[in-house]
Amino acid sequence: MPQDENAETSIMKNRWLQLVVGIIGMVTTANLPYGWTLFVGPIDNQFHWGKAAIQVVFTLFVLAETWLVPLEAFRRSLRAALIVGIGGILVAIAWIINSRADSLVMLYAGGIIGGVGAGIVYGIAPG
Repeated sequence: MPQDENAETSIMKNRWLQLVVGIIGMVTTANLPYGWTLFVGPIDNQFHWGKAAIQVVFTLFVLAETWLVPLEAFRRSLRAALIVGIGGILVAIAWIINSRADSLVMLYAGGIIGGVGAGIVYGIAPG
């Protein structure tokens, strides 16, 4: 059994693997905040909720994303790859929710879930 633990430990400590996982995580989550403004107009045209109400999603996203950053200090004691994977899953769920949103509440929920996922990835992957 000690050999299995050593193999797992060496994989988790492989800097190239960490780099690849970090890059993939950052690329997949970067679309949420940086591409958001492209969707505001089309969403407003379809649902007529008003651009200000729709932009609340971005605020919720940023709030949900940034509150996790202090937890970055604990990343060395946790399994970073697993946690980044969880962040990626939350981002994927946010994309699904946002693509099917037919109410502001649903859109806000997608923003919050995406923010938590992106916060996990941004807080852990670069470290």
